[in-house]
Amino acid sequence: MISSQGFPETGEVVLATVESVSPSGAWVTLDEYGGLRAFLPESEVSRGRARSIDRILKPKQKVIVKVTNVDQARRIVDVSIKQLTQEEERLKRIEVKKSRWAESLFNIAAQKLGIKDVDSQIKLVLKKYESLYDAVEALLNKGADEFVALGINRKLAEEIYELAKERFAQQKVSIVKTLEIYSPEPDGIEVVKSSLISAISALPAGSAKVTYVSSPKYRLEILADDYKAAEKLLKRFEEEVERAGSGKVLYRIL
Repeated sequence: MISSQGFPETGEVVLATVESVSPSGAWVTLDEYGGLRAFLPESEVSRGRARSIDRILKPKQKVIVKVTNVDQARRIVDVSIKQLTQEEERLKRIEVKKSRWAESLFNIAAQKLGIKDVDSQIKLVLKKYESLYDAVEALLNKGADEFVALGINRKLAEEIYELAKERFAQQKVSIVKTLEIYSPEPDGIEVVKSSLISAISALPAGSAKVTYVSSPKYRLEILADDYKAAEKLLKRFEEEVERAGSGKVLYRIL
């Protein structure tokens, strides 16, 4: 993962690499903060039954930790695994997975084009976006010019765009439904079109596709990381159609 500079905030959940282990705790480096060192006390290592620290942690091991104390003047950072909730850990693992996936697109594209300094290109993107995954989502939604405007090599931007289109679909689960929708209004076609555009725009980029079949039927496809998330997006899509239609459309999802 490409790292940032500076210091984390207290309470922040970060990815770290174990540097060394001792009876009193472990020194770790924070991957997202330029390898900044932090201390993980022995008492903060395990949420469960106490075990010898060297049976839990090994040098070079990747761990997710919560920042418990930051003293910038003394460059002291303390972290904990014990204070990390299972939900925080789960969400961070998803974030890390997405970040690595997005970073791999840059590396694969750069290698194919013979571009060696890919890190400098990534840093240009991170000046605008909080994460590479957010940047790739914007790229998919707006096209290669979105990256070119940031100073990214055009050929690299276009190659990443093509890779992202191919691989974004591969990593998603899909729910396909038949959507019947029409409007009795005089400008019913435009009302339906506007409602669908509003509903799609309200969802994350690339997570909903609507294809015309035959009046009043449309093919609705919802893409998400898992089926539970897809069901939530489907429900949100329905709510947005209802809101955007303002009583002017009639619809059902089969």
